[in-house]
Amino acid sequence: MVVRSISSTLDQVMSSPTANPTNRFLYAACQHGAEPVLKQALCEPEGPFRLAYSAKGFLTFKSNMATPIWSRALIEHPLVRSRGTVLERIEGTESGPMIEQILSSYQSLDWDTLHVWQRDTAQPGWNGFEPGESLLAVSVAEQLRNALRRQNDVREVRAGGLSRENPQVPVDIAHAPSSVDSPDSSQPDGALHRSIPESVLVSEKDTESDPETGTAETSGGDGLIRIADDKGADGPIPRPVPQGTKILEVIIDEPNRWWIAAKYAQKSYDFWPGGVPDLFFPDEVISRAYYKIAEAFSWGGIQLRPGEKVVEIGASPGGACQWLLDCGTKVTGIDPAEMDERIVNHPNFTHWRNRSREVKRRAFQGFRVLVCDANVTPNYTLDTVEAIVMYPTSRFRLLVLTMKLPDWEHAQKIPEHLERVKSWGFESVEARQLGHNRREYCLLARRRVSQRHSS
Repeated sequence: MVVRSISSTLDQVMSSPTANPTNRFLYAACQHGAEPVLKQALCEPEGPFRLAYSAKGFLTFKSNMATPIWSRALIEHPLVRSRGTVLERIEGTESGPMIEQILSSYQSLDWDTLHVWQRDTAQPGWNGFEPGESLLAVSVAEQLRNALRRQNDVREVRAGGLSRENPQVPVDIAHAPSSVDSPDSSQPDGALHRSIPESVLVSEKDTESDPETGTAETSGGDGLIRIADDKGADGPIPRPVPQGTKILEVIIDEPNRWWIAAKYAQKSYDFWPGGVPDLFFPDEVISRAYYKIAEAFSWGGIQLRPGEKVVEIGASPGGACQWLLDCGTKVTGIDPAEMDERIVNHPNFTHWRNRSREVKRRAFQGFRVLVCDANVTPNYTLDTVEAIVMYPTSRFRLLVLTMKLPDWEHAQKIPEHLERVKSWGFESVEARQLGHNRREYCLLARRRVSQRHSS
């Protein structure tokens, strides 16, 4: 029952909350495979940092800059899912003493909420793995919450994973559902999934204005830890937290190796443990495109009007269409391939069984939202979308594009992609590799600056 505090490098002692701010270490979480790109972009000689530790999906860097605990010192990068300031790394064989050490060292720190999440164990979609669902993180979070409550500390504790059966109830690790549980047969007729978060829906009473709201290499999985049998009352349901929130993080690198970090939250994904939103997905989805579009809209804070007309390029077999239809929109899918029969038979779905370049540009006049997840190169995607968006009769307010990366080095071209889309007249153009993306990223473009096209 030993707990050890370990430095990030062999020649440096890990910074403590009271240490000199020039001795800070920073972390970045990413998808498996993206690490070489981030090392090249962020580390010397091209970047300002020095690599300290590397694992699949998790990196730490030594910073010689003055870095307060609550800061956003790490450079923004589309492949960085989560980032923060490292305070300590601890190892142990039992969760109880490790939690005691965390509370002893950091309960008095002025944090507002505590996140517990686990480094990805695989690439998204590999053998059914999807990020954001960690039973171990849920269990550790529950133990931390109960320990805080016993000391009358009611600050919020959130975990990077929720039960598939009930999105508001923490999972008991001893009775966790399998990821291959059978579909729920109690769904109402006609429903393709059980619920849609209210954040993506807009009442029919809303006006016609734009509604947007807007270097030790490890492989993981071989650590051992015994989870303390610490039962207690369920904690409060997570609630929204204000911008500028101070977040303390417990990052599970290996089951017996945790990192303690601090994050100053300002953007939507800062409030998600590990940078992956707690979205409730049904047991049965048509394809992984369902996960990607749900996360994209959550990241962007995008709202859809009931009955709004949406067109998707590369729609087959229909995963994204499934989500959009359940949002109450009217969806037109463009794809020469067949669609899932559940989508084809939906009353609000229309299938244009063509390639997008075979469709007359004037046919896009009535759409305001364009979604594209075609398995083509970024330039092909941009050429196709540009020809549609820049046609005189087009009036798109929103583009949601999945940009495939032929190789990881191609991520260096993301700034070029963004500049090109900006040149089409969109006010806001952003890029992020979503938790559910594979070797690809999501590009969001919103609000055309000018609609002065002749009709």
